[in-house]
Amino acid sequence: MPSYMATIERSNRKPIDRVEVDITITDLSAGRQAWHGEFVSKSVDGILPDERISLTFDTGQKGSARVKETHFDSRNPTATRITFDGTGPLA
Repeated sequence: MPSYMATIERSNRKPIDRVEVDITITDLSAGRQAWHGEFVSKSVDGILPDERISLTFDTGQKGSARVKETHFDSRNPTATRITFDGTGPLA
């Protein structure tokens, strides 16, 4: 999974700047693609499953996604791993 730096804007309008995002893009057909990925955020950010997020990658591409799952690790309580699915093509 390639990694990119991104800014993530949440539905509550509180952006998370400079986050390393691992992303996988699958081309389904001409002009159609599916994508999903994950990133680690601070647990205090309180990101919830099914939350809508917008990502702006350092490459200039933008996309919208929905949080699929959050993975809290009690051994590292300050960080939560977030997985998401893209809801449309990257522009």
